[in-house]
Amino acid sequence: MRDIKRFTRTIKGQPMSRRPKGGAKADICVHCGLSRRQVLAGSAALALPAGNPAPPDPVISACQDWIRLDTEHEGLIFRWQTLESQAVREFNWFRLSEIERHQVPLAPEMSAVEARLESSFESRHYLLTQLADMTAATLQGICLKLAVAAKAVPVDENPEAHALLQGTLKDFQALLEAGAPPLA
Repeated sequence: MRDIKRFTRTIKGQPMSRRPKGGAKADICVHCGLSRRQVLAGSAALALPAGNPAPPDPVISACQDWIRLDTEHEGLIFRWQTLESQAVREFNWFRLSEIERHQVPLAPEMSAVEARLESSFESRHYLLTQLADMTAATLQGICLKLAVAAKAVPVDENPEAHALLQGTLKDFQALLEAGAPPLA
């Protein structure tokens, strides 16, 4: 039987796992503001054939802003749910009057999260309407616009449109990966 220890890397005498804690997140996600899942899912979408560098495309930064706002919005929704659950558990939140709710220790944070949610929702909506009027100048811009559209159409609200967008995005990614020239 082989000695497994000799195949294990160590740092300061301690065995090292295959991936350091927060490895992918620390290396990639911190710099771009996306979750690890979004980075992995979007990497194929952003793979472009080698060639001359494309001119800057304002669609790319607008899409990145929308994705950042959407990620923040999802985090705020999760935080609101956590706070509300805690308020229900600890203070019987739904049976409190409006005045009593303001006296709950969680109320200031809940108000701040709610205000940021409203602002985030409005910003996402504004960017989405702007993106609809923008023309992508690069394949990356087109691919990002499709990714934003697929994310903006929730599967539970319109499964057919969501599936169509996801399928179109996958088709586009496959063409890019195969090195196919863009359609004229």
